[in-house]
Amino acid sequence: MLARLLLILPVIILPSASGQVPTYSVAGPNDSPSIVTLRHKLDSGGAAAVKNFWDAVHKSGAPLIESAPGATGFSLVTFLWHGDSQTRNVVVFDGVAGFDAKDQMLHLDGSDVWYKTYRVRNDARFAYNLSPNDSLQSINDVKGDDAMRKRLAMLKVDPLNPHRCPTTFGAYESESSYVELPVAPPLVWSLPVAENRRGRVTVTSIHSAYLKKDKKLWVYTPVGFRIPTDSRKESDRYPLLVVFDGDRNVEWIPKILDVLIAKGRIPPVVAVMTDESVPAERRVELPCNPQFADFLAKELVPWARRNYDATIQPERTIVAGSSFGGLASVFAGLKHPEVFANVISQSGSFFWKPDGAQQGEWLIHQIQAAPKLPVRFYVEVGLMESDSMEVGPNRRMRDALSAKGELVGYSEYDGGHSFLNWSSGMVNGLEYLTRPGNSKGDPSSD
Repeated sequence: MLARLLLILPVIILPSASGQVPTYSVAGPNDSPSIVTLRHKLDSGGAAAVKNFWDAVHKSGAPLIESAPGATGFSLVTFLWHGDSQTRNVVVFDGVAGFDAKDQMLHLDGSDVWYKTYRVRNDARFAYNLSPNDSLQSINDVKGDDAMRKRLAMLKVDPLNPHRCPTTFGAYESESSYVELPVAPPLVWSLPVAENRRGRVTVTSIHSAYLKKDKKLWVYTPVGFRIPTDSRKESDRYPLLVVFDGDRNVEWIPKILDVLIAKGRIPPVVAVMTDESVPAERRVELPCNPQFADFLAKELVPWARRNYDATIQPERTIVAGSSFGGLASVFAGLKHPEVFANVISQSGSFFWKPDGAQQGEWLIHQIQAAPKLPVRFYVEVGLMESDSMEVGPNRRMRDALSAKGELVGYSEYDGGHSFLNWSSGMVNGLEYLTRPGNSKGDPSSD
């Protein structure tokens, strides 16, 4: 697994925490041996050298992954773009490049090769997109959903990279490319599961009086799912997992649950995934919205108990989310610990504050002021995320929960703000929170 998680009660920390060598950095224009070799060949081979280079790249794929001399445990990752006479710039977006669209590739003189090299730790996995002839407008400066759609429409998958994943941006964009280096943890959702061991996903909806609308749902039921009966004993009911952003998580969660259940790593569970695919609604519902938390606790969970034989015990109920969803999951545990005694927060947006509030990190201060909760937490954040927006606030949330005496599983993974990475974190969180006696165990898997 991605660096073993060590238990130091009540907090779990990753050995690669702050204060150590950064997990990635921009490399020099002459650090890639392949680019240096091509530059030398251009002096004598010209067009033939470039053609041979692209022929080799089309066979091997991109980005180029090469050893990093003098940097044990790191690789050189070189992104490539096959340009033409109209190519003015090419931007690398997300992952090692961040979200501000400032990392431009270099043009190799005398060729149609555009490239950018980074030095990256070998346990990394991250999603990215490329944008030729980009506007160079920072994503942070884009206002409004329509403007954001147009801005993100510039982003393309890497045509030289066969690895694809659903993008973090949901309805804005369908796919990203991704990189995985030699010691990245296995992608559980990509492991094979026999057809007769796969669960079922049903698309349905529920009307919410709290939200004043119908809410689309994706419901996962495990193999052998039993039709509920009124006489069912609690011990026969299913643990319940509630997950936000179902439009994207439906790509990962059922596959993850199939593998973990088939291998006996978690018990059979029912999972209900809610729809937050409209960005404007997502920004209203997820950031510490009391009505949304009440919808979850007073409408959605009772509905799952009636229709899908879900547990009535908070100790067997998990609420999980990422980004604003991570914020919402911790808030749901704070507001309704009588329903949600287990919380998974992935890259939670704990920098958030309500409109008009003077102080940021509002939910962290609410946790500090609240009494100790009968809730267990799994919190994670990626080391390719913003220090000010994600890494720092997540560490402070961990510390706030720990100071209250809460049991907190905490991990810092080598990746970005991405469903690709959150899929692996979901495995750790589910195993940690469903494992008997987890307060004394290591939440990582073998």
